[in-house]
Amino acid sequence: MRYSATALTFTALLALTPLASAVAQVTPSDVRDLVGARGSSGESELASRGYVNVGGQTGDDRKWTYWWNERRGVCLSVATVNGRYDSIITTPAPDCRRPAPDRPGPSRPPAPGYPTTLPGPVGGPVSSGRTEDIRFDRGASSATRRGALKGYETMTYLLEVRAGQAINVSLQSSNRSGYFNVTAPRADQALFNGSISGNRYRGRAVTSGRYKIEVYLMRNAARRNEAMRYTIDVGVSR
Repeated sequence: MRYSATALTFTALLALTPLASAVAQVTPSDVRDLVGARGSSGESELASRGYVNVGGQTGDDRKWTYWWNERRGVCLSVATVNGRYDSIITTPAPDCRRPAPDRPGPSRPPAPGYPTTLPGPVGGPVSSGRTEDIRFDRGASSATRRGALKGYETMTYLLEVRAGQAINVSLQSSNRSGYFNVTAPRADQALFNGSISGNRYRGRAVTSGRYKIEVYLMRNAARRNEAMRYTIDVGVSR
């Protein structure tokens, strides 16, 4: 039996439709009525429906907040423009700083050098995961590093710290969507998330080992392939 090119094309599109539907971002029915609502009233309504605000980010013309519903296991991305909810869509659980649902098949460790705590803030594929060990000069207890990133690129600095020592990190970025995370050795989640807490961190190490300091662009800037130049100061003291 012979098929026309049109029929073959239509058949191919039908085959792809389930996949497209599976990854599409949609507005859940229980919050559809909140699109267009004022941000203040929308927040109270989301809370009354079982959603908890877990953070956000600000772009050039809009603000995003992320809301997690523990009972339903749903993460929402809410975009606010001019004080009103412009869109409410589902987004992957890591955007709400929750682990992704288990998938069948053997688990794989992350590739060497690739960040493991960035899906929430970055919210996209990591195109480059460079790493560098920070070693202080003789007699020094701090160091400065400069670099540049673009889009979904990241830079991870590894710092050896002993339990009880204080860690000090500050970042200066040419892009206001540039931040850093700090993650303790063998931890799955960052102990400091710059996109929520700012670009200065001071904390005391609870465990000894190599701490990760990951520099990145937030999703709103990364998806537009924006660039950033940065200077990061890292110090360890008693």
